[in-house]
Amino acid sequence: MANIMDSPLFILATSIAYVIRADTRTTYEEKAQLVAALGKHVSNGDLNQTELQAIVTDAFEYAEDIDPDHFLENVGSTLTPGQRVAVAINLYDVMLVDGSVAVGEKALLQKFVNAFGISRETMRVIREITMIKNDTTIFTDHDHPLNEPTYVLDVQMYSWEGPENSPQLTDAVAGGKDRWKSDE
Repeated sequence: MANIMDSPLFILATSIAYVIRADTRTTYEEKAQLVAALGKHVSNGDLNQTELQAIVTDAFEYAEDIDPDHFLENVGSTLTPGQRVAVAINLYDVMLVDGSVAVGEKALLQKFVNAFGISRETMRVIREITMIKNDTTIFTDHDHPLNEPTYVLDVQMYSWEGPENSPQLTDAVAGGKDRWKSDE
């Protein structure tokens, strides 16, 4: 049997499960965010519905049984720098999706940021974009500050060496065929 901690997809699911559990109340929006993050792997054939359910179930069981500090000690070196940033983005997105950020969620996100060595500037960019994405009052409040004609989103983060090494969209999913993959 594969070590589930070698699966970046399981690490993502478990990280999200930790944030969902952080404020002791799980909202519909938070659960939907987890399903949205992983559900695309069913649509593109990386996983079937049973495997997806197994990943989610295992992630929540793990998050319930294992202290997040212990989890972070074990997964930091398993993930690539891009995967660590993607986890942070997903965590921030889950935190904001229900319209409020609990103190426990903030503290947990900070543990991930520290363990993953993510810079303040990177987190600033993540925070700004994610807050805009989740603030749908921009569509209902004409006086919303982001509706000002002078508003500009200015994000400049480059971590690769030229266009030949720039991130590309791909169908490949790392960690999608580990413990949960059936032998169909």
